[in-house]
Order: sequence, then structure tokens, then C-alpha cells
Amino acid sequence: MLFRSVTAPIVVTTTGGVATSASNVVILPATPTVSGLSPSSGPVGTAVTVTGTGFTSVTNVTFNGTSALTWTVNSATTITVTVPVGATTGTVAVTNTGGTSSEAVTFTVVTPPAITSFTPTSGPVTATSVVITGTALTGATSVTFNGTAATSYTVDSATQITATV
Repeated sequence: MLFRSVTAPIVVTTTGGVATSASNVVILPATPTVSGLSPSSGPVGTAVTVTGTGFTSVTNVTFNGTSALTWTVNSATTITVTVPVGATTGTVAVTNTGGTSSEAVTFTVVTPPAITSFTPTSGPVTATSVVITGTALTGATSVTFNGTAATSYTVDSATQITATV
């Protein structure tokens, strides 16, 4: 099985002798296929193991059309790649000199939380209710103030949490 592009003449041998073509033929590797991702979700910068076939002679790996800057071909069936800046949720595709994979294997880009403001900006040590505003706050698993866990908190929406000091 060929894994890399080959440019060579065609040679035919018979009992009467050997014939060699005057021009070369270009033989391309099989188009890659993508069968799995591990993990299948994470933020930009996540190392992802892509499994499939035809991963030699890889020329590009994309996350929903955004090219990864670097990748490591571990074998003909495994690549390790870092989710690039600008990637969005969508299909991961691998390209080699034979073509681009066409399977719909999806990576979900998870947006990390960000705090844009909070109110009040000061208050007593106990029983102060603080409204935290930001993005991607859904799924919060903890809220701390200078390393001390909030007495309680409620995720009001993807953009707001109300916490008690």
C-alpha cells in the first residue's frame, strides 16, 4: 500500500524484455478518513487525538475550516493536533496529497468563562450579595472570593451569577 505520493515511470517486464514509459505517472495516497476525536470538546489550545486512516503526507488539519498551525503524525492512523485560535464548533478535516476527509466528525469548541464586571465592588465580609456579569458562565462549578468559596451562588444565566460572600 502506498502512503506517500510517488512520481515514477511505468516499467513492464516480459520474457521478451523490459519496457519503460517515456513519462512518469503520479500515484497519490488514499484520501484520509476521520473516525474519532479524543477529547471531542474543549477550549482553544486543547490537544486532540484524531483517529482514522491515511494520515501520512498530511498537509492540513482544520477545525470547521480553521487550519491548525501544527500537528504531529503519530502513525498512519493517529494525529495529535492543537485546537487553533479562531476555531469554532464543527467538522475536523484532514488533508493529505490525495485529498481531504469528508466525514462529519465534530469537535465542540468550549468557550472559557470571562468576568466583565461585578457589583457591588466592596461590602462587608458576610452576607454580601454580589452580581457577577460576564460570558460563558453557565455550568459554573464554583465561585470564590480571594480563594474562599462563596457561601452560595446561583447561575442566573449564561451572562450572570449571583453569589453570597
